[in-house]
Amino acid sequence: MALANAVQGALRPSPLITWLDDTGAPVNLTGATITARIRNGRGESRAATGLFTVTDAAAGVFRWDLSAEDVEEAGVFHVQFTASYGSAPTPARTVVERWKVYDSIE
Repeated sequence: MALANAVQGALRPSPLITWLDDTGAPVNLTGATITARIRNGRGESRAATGLFTVTDAAAGVFRWDLSAEDVEEAGVFHVQFTASYGSAPTPARTVVERWKVYDSIE
């Protein structure tokens, strides 16, 4: 999984993300609810408030519709995604990815 860079304040395009395991195989997201936390370079973290939508569960693909809060600050971040599966036997899974948000040119 690699996150596309973003621009401060830009809500589009919505990143399409493929969640892969350590072997490079897609993580099955059937029945999963995706959430995320964003940590900045100062060690402060916050919940991502954009909408996460699983678009191809078997292939591990989901979309992140960014919120204004998600891209309000430029910098280098770490985003921790969590997939929770409710009552299914599969436990929640997490992965952390590096993410860069560039300064907006105004």
